[in-house]
Amino acid sequence: METAIILSQTFFYFVFSVMLIITGVFFSIATYHLVSIAKELEAISRDFRNLTDETQEGIRHIIERLSKLPILSFLLKRQKSRGVETKKGGGKK
Repeated sequence: METAIILSQTFFYFVFSVMLIITGVFFSIATYHLVSIAKELEAISRDFRNLTDETQEGIRHIIERLSKLPILSFLLKRQKSRGVETKKGGGKK
């Protein structure tokens, strides 16, 4: 009877140890893949940001070229602020 209990405890400890090691290995693999996914997302984000900057420059270039056309120049020119202009000195004359 004691031999069966000692054998079952030994088997339990062995199985538990193996499962603990396997769980650690799976956790390490999952962590490695999560880090690589995060690096890829960062690279994609950086590329998207660069693409956005390039697209904005392209749009500005197109608008500048279109603004040189006499027909569209009045539509595409940047308008100055329409605020009330005051004279320097602030006094009435």
